[in-house]
Amino acid sequence: MEAYSLLELNNYIKRVIALNFEEAIWIECEISSVSEVRGQVYIDLVQKDPDTQVIVAQSRAAIWYKANLFIKKKLKDLYDSILTQGIKIKCKVEVTFHERYSMSLSIVDVDASYTLGNLEMERQKIISELKAQGLFETNKEVPLTKTIRNVAVISSSTAAGYIDFTNQLSSNVYAYKYQVSLFQSAMQGANTESDVCDALYKIQNGYTQYDCIVITRGGGSKLDLSFFDSKKIGEAIATSTIPVITGIGHEIDLSIADLVAHTSLKTPTAIANFIIDRTLMFESECLSVFASILQQAQGKLKEKNNEIETASKTLNYLTQRRVLRAEQQLKQLEHTIHSSTKHKLSTLHQQLNNVDTLLTSYDPKSVLKRGYAIASQGGKTKVTAKSIKKGELQIQFQDGIVDVIKG
Repeated sequence: MEAYSLLELNNYIKRVIALNFEEAIWIECEISSVSEVRGQVYIDLVQKDPDTQVIVAQSRAAIWYKANLFIKKKLKDLYDSILTQGIKIKCKVEVTFHERYSMSLSIVDVDASYTLGNLEMERQKIISELKAQGLFETNKEVPLTKTIRNVAVISSSTAAGYIDFTNQLSSNVYAYKYQVSLFQSAMQGANTESDVCDALYKIQNGYTQYDCIVITRGGGSKLDLSFFDSKKIGEAIATSTIPVITGIGHEIDLSIADLVAHTSLKTPTAIANFIIDRTLMFESECLSVFASILQQAQGKLKEKNNEIETASKTLNYLTQRRVLRAEQQLKQLEHTIHSSTKHKLSTLHQQLNNVDTLLTSYDPKSVLKRGYAIASQGGKTKVTAKSIKKGELQIQFQDGIVDVIKG
């Protein structure tokens, strides 16, 4: 049986590839991993089944130093965003085969418009699916408290947006105090989706009750923010039982996270100002209610004071009238008593005079003057003849006493 050596086989493959790929070709793929060493970039390229997401093709590729300088100059600010794990790219590659090192792909150009267009198509698809699920307004219907005090923040501790947010919140001119809890998450790259969804789950299922959830990061390009055009993040935000406020970059187009959130603001600083303004509005409402209560209380107090004053005047008038009437009654009673007493005294005086006259008429001296005489014996008055004994008897007349001897 005829056999080929490995070198012969590889030489044959080399000639076939050289004949069929004389020029660089454009391919569409996804970046699985990427690393840069001394100005040269090494990338794992993959293709996934659109339904199962299973890798159906994989190859190593490299961007050599000079090609890397060209691509950096062409992509400018998009360079880091496009050459990132999980991003789908359209790149121009030179296909070569080495007898010892096998096939290799050398990337010489990258089409940024493909990546941006592909992301936008995927974004619109996810938006349609979320709308079909009725999730676009779900989180917006969750009530947001009038004053926000306890805030859960999903961000990176080193992110400029997080620092801006906390600085703005803590340095507010009204000296409001807020409790901010950070839930660490990647804000860019392949881990963004899982980190953000995990953080949302932890916040809602923890022991602390938060007034709102803030998702924030600093500004960036459209590609930098594309990691928030995730269906899983959109679903997690939409179904959150706590209002979610987003401030993800400065782009004109809103991310899916922004679209389904309760409130979407352009920057982290804008979120801080929103929270501060809401607290200020609540304080103003409280002060307004207090002022209204005070005004009503003062009005009521004035009304009651007027009622008391009127009642006092009425009571004073009635009292004076009652006293005057009582004084008149007292004077009348006094007059009546005086008159009655005078009459009574006159009557008694007359009666006393009558008694005195009667007593005078019964006085023994008066009786003697009328011709009567009083007989007495032994110092005792005798009123009957039988009671007189023999011996000396005294008979008293008006003008003197006569001694008589009874035999």
